[in-house]
Amino acid sequence: MTYTERPARLLVVEDDDDIRALFSATLHGAGYRPQVASSGQQALDQAGELVPDLVISDVSMPGLSGLDVCRALKAEPRTAATVVLLISALCTEQDREAGLQAGADDYLTKPIRPAVLVERVRSLLGALA
Repeated sequence: MTYTERPARLLVVEDDDDIRALFSATLHGAGYRPQVASSGQQALDQAGELVPDLVISDVSMPGLSGLDVCRALKAEPRTAATVVLLISALCTEQDREAGLQAGADDYLTKPIRPAVLVERVRSLLGALA
């Protein structure tokens, strides 16, 4: 890494403690240091300070959903370029379309194998380079 490069800023948003811990541990194992949020509002608060390169968000959360988080990130000039990966147990084509229409860059359905999560994150971050 040259002095001008910096580690990717990742934010994992998941209301389920076990899944949030799994995603975080998986990404740590791949060399990333993600921040975590347990709600949509907490994610938006953190994103305003962190200005993440990539947000990985569950869709179905109480309060602000992942779709709400995605729309809010894309509407805010500071975070409009943030890549958003939505993850959900909702797996119909309409669910996927709703995620992409909200501004998501990608949409994966649960359950997700750890290797697939890491591969998708690398691919999405590589597109930023």
